[in-house]
Amino acid sequence: MDENGTGDTTHDRFKTVAGILLIAVAVVVLLVFFSGLTAQPAIHPSGPNWTLVSYRDATGVLIPVINNGHISARFEQRGNVTSFSGCNQYVAAYLLNRNQMRITYPLHTSIVCMDPGITQQEETYFHNLAQTALLQTGPFEITILDAQGTSLIVFQKA
Repeated sequence: MDENGTGDTTHDRFKTVAGILLIAVAVVVLLVFFSGLTAQPAIHPSGPNWTLVSYRDATGVLIPVINNGHISARFEQRGNVTSFSGCNQYVAAYLLNRNQMRITYPLHTSIVCMDPGITQQEETYFHNLAQTALLQTGPFEITILDAQGTSLIVFQKA
């Protein structure tokens, strides 16, 4: 009560609403921080060109790239991965948030490979890119994994 004997309910309500809003903002900030929803720049894979050294084939086995089937990737800061896939040029969009990564199925030119093995390798590479869920990085290598943590693609710095 104030000096006149009446309660100052407007001031009390303001303090209550301000306190609730402050708590709500703090909870939202904590949720965003802990859930990893803060977008971070694609630092890890960007920069150099990467050369594919192995990929998961249709049987689920990680196999080396066919020697004459050079496949490369360049992860650009603006969210595109682009380069050469054995017979065709390709581009796909990607999102990277910490070690979580998503890549769209690539758009590519329509050059027909003369070697059926290179054609199959290229198709499998595109399929694997679209299955991307996680990224592991090292100083000279990056590994792209699916949602179960199985290696799909392994690149080395070119």
